[in-house]
Amino acid sequence: MSNSIVLKKSYGVDVASYQSTTVNYAGAKFAFVKLTEGTEYTNPKAEAQIKSAKAHGLMVMGYFYANHSASVSKAMAEAKYAVAKAKAYGIPAGSYLADDWEQGSGNSVNGSTSTNTDAVLAAMQVIKETGYKPLIYSGAYNLRNRLSISRIVKSFGTCLWVASYKVSGRQDYADFNYFPSMDGVAIWQFTDNYRGLGVDGNICLIDLKTSSNSSKSKPAKKTTESLSQHPVVKWNIGAVAVVSNAKGAYVYTSSKLDKKESSKLKPCGSVWQVFGLENGAVKVGKNQYFDGRAVYVKTNPIAYNDAKHGVAKIVMPHTHALDAPKADAGKVYGLALNSKIEIQGRVGHFLKIKELHKGKQVYVTGNRAYIVL
Repeated sequence: MSNSIVLKKSYGVDVASYQSTTVNYAGAKFAFVKLTEGTEYTNPKAEAQIKSAKAHGLMVMGYFYANHSASVSKAMAEAKYAVAKAKAYGIPAGSYLADDWEQGSGNSVNGSTSTNTDAVLAAMQVIKETGYKPLIYSGAYNLRNRLSISRIVKSFGTCLWVASYKVSGRQDYADFNYFPSMDGVAIWQFTDNYRGLGVDGNICLIDLKTSSNSSKSKPAKKTTESLSQHPVVKWNIGAVAVVSNAKGAYVYTSSKLDKKESSKLKPCGSVWQVFGLENGAVKVGKNQYFDGRAVYVKTNPIAYNDAKHGVAKIVMPHTHALDAPKADAGKVYGLALNSKIEIQGRVGHFLKIKELHKGKQVYVTGNRAYIVL
């Protein structure tokens, strides 16, 4: 019976066709199995390796070797191909699947950081929508210099699987004096010869958990439901557009929607400031438009009408409510980080707060809170 949870600081391995069909390594609690490469190659040992990992009590996960470089369309196709194999070979829904994105064997990391990241995000979105948990694997240099870690972590949380070796050759344990510190690391691959067993060695920095999801339609439904909720909106922004099409959406250069800005889809769930509506198109920048059918538009009444009421969430530490709408107000009252406050409108860039501190009307600086509608 395979594990459904692996505690952080546990060791694991990753295997491909180079390794045996028996996946049972000393000290290992989890195993990544290579599934595919591009949209044609399948690891001939994958199914047997997955069965073996399960039989030996390991949490089993998968990865595909990317050939998509900076192409969004190829990334989506490769992720779909890998997901199909993961399901066919018995990797449970709710398990982790990684995009192995590195230089060589049909993949190039030499595109722009922006286009590289667009492609990786597209692959990860496919993985997420099909009921698996997405990871991105690469070396520390590529993650720092060829991709936008901040964009990836913002979209998918702690999702990096980073390779960085202290020495070439055998390592039995991870040396955290050498750890390649960066945000969002879930798993560190610290050697290509774990305990001299000829297999990559990894250690997880978070508790790894799998969650079953039996229905194919559930992940897509969850995505739609989450997008139908109001996103947080900055206090002075009138409206945002959230890409709701599961495949992403194109940006056009005019409201006629007759010319695409580029051939790359903007990822599902990405949020854009709205500057107006023209001919049914949603304007999100200078000469940038979405087809209105591909996005949800959410408005912030506080930005338009001082009399409208809403709720704000405090997002900055050491925030205070003031007894007057001015920086040098006579009295201040501390507000807890992440607390929600009822607001009645604005005075300039101050939000008016109702019935705090014995009903007294007080104010908070708008740029220290986000509106939650």
